[in-house]
Amino acid sequence: MKMALYLVKVANKNIIMNKIIPLIIVTLLSTFSFAQTEKTASERAKNQTKKMTEELKLSNEQQSRIYEINLGINQKIDGLKSSGLSEEEKKKALNHNNQARKEMIKGVLTAEQNEVLEKKLASRKVKRQQMRKEVRKEIKEEKKKKSE
Repeated sequence: MKMALYLVKVANKNIIMNKIIPLIIVTLLSTFSFAQTEKTASERAKNQTKKMTEELKLSNEQQSRIYEINLGINQKIDGLKSSGLSEEEKKKALNHNNQARKEMIKGVLTAEQNEVLEKKLASRKVKRQQMRKEVRKEIKEEKKKKSE
């Protein structure tokens, strides 16, 4: 009888351990991956400038000026995120900041670079619109399946 109780206790411990340990591991991994995705304004500015350098073949002077523009805008964006503004006000301010970034960057680039940038931005806009369309379609399909 004691042996049976002991086996039940051991089995329960194994079941608990088999459920808890993977849960702990998943929680830790998701915490680490989330922490890695948060970047500072300067890290984002470096990445943005690097990408623009590759796409537009920026000179060293252009790189430093573009970096300063990206850094300033990213710092403003970080400030907005932690501000007490409503979501609508934040959205307007973010749009304004992005428009200001575009205008400042246009002043740094050559005519050819501006043309390349406009084409890239237009193609990204089309891709975003296509993705949104697909997501809306999937949502409609899911709602339709649920209602059936």
